[in-house]
Amino acid sequence: ENIAIRLGTDETWFRSVRERLVETCLRKDPMHPYWDVPRYVENFQKGLKIVWDRFLEGKEADHVEVEEDGDGEGKFAGTMEAELVAREEKRRRMKAKREQMNDEL
Repeated sequence: ENIAIRLGTDETWFRSVRERLVETCLRKDPMHPYWDVPRYVENFQKGLKIVWDRFLEGKEADHVEVEEDGDGEGKFAGTMEAELVAREEKRRRMKAKREQMNDEL
């Protein structure tokens, strides 16, 4: 709540926060945690499941902490990173194939 109030009343701080967000958005690293949508969705779904299970068990509402699956060393490469790389490779192959077909016409 305090952050929202400050963002609405402190124009200098708002611009600073906005600039940092835009900078991270423009990075070439697609696995940056801010923009890793599959990772966010997976964690959000895990959180909803935890909340639902607590409700079904008759427990009171409480804060939920979702822990990510890592590589055992506390690092996280990003959800579905291998799938994203494979998808990009497939996209490039398909694009090359379309270009080749257009050239043949």
